Amino acid sequence: MKKKRKQNGVKLFIISTAILFTAVFFMSGTASQKDDEKNISKPSQSETDGSESAVSESSGTDIPSGEEGVSDISTETAEEPKEPKPDPADADNTWAMFLVNSKNQVPAEYCDGIETDLVYESWREYYLDSRAAEYMKQMIKAAEEDGIQLVVMSAYRSVEYQQNNFDKSVQDRIDNRGMTYEEAYADTLKEVQLPGYSEHNAGVAADIMSNEETSMEDDRFKNTKAYEWLCENAADYGFILRYPEGKEDITWIIYEPWHYRFVGVYYAKLLADKGITLEEYFEEMNWVDEDGKAVYHLPTLE
Repeated sequence: MKKKRKQNGVKLFIISTAILFTAVFFMSGTASQKDDEKNISKPSQSETDGSESAVSESSGTDIPSGEEGVSDISTETAEEPKEPKPDPADADNTWAMFLVNSKNQVPAEYCDGIETDLVYESWREYYLDSRAAEYMKQMIKAAEEDGIQLVVMSAYRSVEYQQNNFDKSVQDRIDNRGMTYEEAYADTLKEVQLPGYSEHNAGVAADIMSNEETSMEDDRFKNTKAYEWLCENAADYGFILRYPEGKEDITWIIYEPWHYRFVGVYYAKLLADKGITLEEYFEEMNWVDEDGKAVYHLPTLE
């Protein structure tokens, strides 16, 4: 009887041991499978770095695995605002490189502080900013030596004079052209700037014609030898044709073959070579804001 119990005990021990071993083996296999799954879904840092570096070196752009052609937008940066370019070292009279038009008024303190010199005298005297006056006198003299008699028709104007000139132009359109006040005002703006918005008020512009032609009623001056001479030589003395033909939508002023503006020799030659207006150059150089208002190269008396 005792022998039988002993045998039964041995069998029970063997069976228990087998069950325990099987349970331990199963649990160990499950844990190993989970670790393998973790290793597949989360590669090591060294493996990740190596993969990105290889892609970056080959194409210059990080491309995630399995998504070829889709760039990593996190690496893209916004374009920096364009900064205005400085004046070159050989640019002369940079004080004169400022914009005056219907969007850019000459400051009142600038108009009040201008010092002028006589540049031409006929039945009346004509003046320019003293810093530009000598260039004008040299240009008139050079033209005379070439057989061209330039005639200054208008130069520096006070703001009060400009107001009177504007009002007369409006009234003339009402009296002689049958326009309403609103029509006359709008039409005058195509030819005459508002007081304070004229280059004449800044002392840097002159209306120049010749003994060949002194009428501004139409564009007859463009057919003269004087106009041809100015087109070829004005830039050498720092002057540009301010309101060229075909640029009316840019300058907002009609073609005026007689209106010349001082900007200095460097910029006058540059603009002449490019064949562009002052408005176009200021935009090209990022010297104006999106509304055309100058933010760099502003009028200064210094």
